[in-house]
Amino acid sequence: MEKIKPISRHQLKNLIKDCRMQINDYIVENDMSVHALAKKCSVHPNQLYLFLNADRGLNLTTMQKIADIISA
Repeated sequence: MEKIKPISRHQLKNLIKDCRMQINDYIVENDMSVHALAKKCSVHPNQLYLFLNADRGLNLTTMQKIADIISA
């Protein structure tokens, strides 16, 4: 298994912005809708829409579900 270097304390400052960017990039690269990604990640679509529109946050468990999909 590949060893992944942990993020630094300084990277935590941009965590939400960086996560939004990574999710949006994945959606564009894979030509899919927000709804389709949410279903693939077992996340409620409204939850993902609100996060991407900066209206709500996501808890770390939900972010990990998304990360498991977009990093595969």
